Amino acid sequence: MEFKRWRLSATSTVVNAGLGLALLFATAACSKPEQASESPPETSAITADVELPAVWATRTLESPVSAIALSGGSRGILAVAYESGGLQFFDMEAERIGEPTNFRVKALAGGQSTNIGGSTLTVFPGVDREGTVKAYVFGDGLIAPAQVDLSVDGETFIEGLCSGPAGTEGIMRLAFWTLGDNRVLQAGIVKENNGELAWERGESTFTDFPIHSCAYTSDTLVASPRAMAAAPLIRGKVSALLSLEPDSGLKLSTDLGMTTTDVNIRDGLSVFAPEKPVAMAAMGRMMSGGYPGGVIALAGEVEPGKSQVVFVDPSPITLPDEQTGSN
Repeated sequence: MEFKRWRLSATSTVVNAGLGLALLFATAACSKPEQASESPPETSAITADVELPAVWATRTLESPVSAIALSGGSRGILAVAYESGGLQFFDMEAERIGEPTNFRVKALAGGQSTNIGGSTLTVFPGVDREGTVKAYVFGDGLIAPAQVDLSVDGETFIEGLCSGPAGTEGIMRLAFWTLGDNRVLQAGIVKENNGELAWERGESTFTDFPIHSCAYTSDTLVASPRAMAAAPLIRGKVSALLSLEPDSGLKLSTDLGMTTTDVNIRDGLSVFAPEKPVAMAAMGRMMSGGYPGGVIALAGEVEPGKSQVVFVDPSPITLPDEQTGSN
């Protein structure tokens, strides 16, 4: 697999979409804002195959999975979208939080915890079956994820998207490509204004291949012509990029795709990773759930007709000094 990189220009509970976020802010409880992100890391290439342990899993899910995403913050959340339709949130103990919804989601990107009007909410960007970008929002006081509009400057028929932290510039960085123009990554910043979410356009990036997935690293936007999903593992001086390919499985790169190695998953005593994952998400720093080195989430069938999301410990990648010292 080959990644190509670009430098960014700058470092029911269904809520009526027309009401925007103003309704939600009033119902979410207050909490402390998150700390600022770390400086961009630097990492040398990993050239040998890596084996990581599967450590925990959800119960059997109600149907096969189409997409998953993770958010950090003091309360990490796993978002799961089902092929049959529906969106469900889990905590990092793999327990369901909130009630499942009937939102028909086809794509998800990493969530961000944001403090607005004294309330802390977790916002996941996603694309519905009609190709419209939405925000799926959850916070204390809500009994289920809520769906609100996320304006992307009039763009329609969105095919896929990826997100990353925005620091003080906004809620998150967000890039996407459309069904009619899948060789252009349109990047920008999601901001909130008077209870409405909107995407402020940045620079578009043109590729020489149809885009299948994208990811934000510390300050770089990458895209792949092959990977089903891509996600960064960033922690301290470690900056790694994971990709999930339809034929060859999970891959790892620490030089933005110039060199890739296989990632093999070792099953636990009662936790079994899917042989052919269909969705993947990852974070190098997770403040909840007992994952000191971050977490990788893999979704798929662990046996015929039984779908789960399995949590994998990436500490051999993200905490190499501690791993070496423990041997």
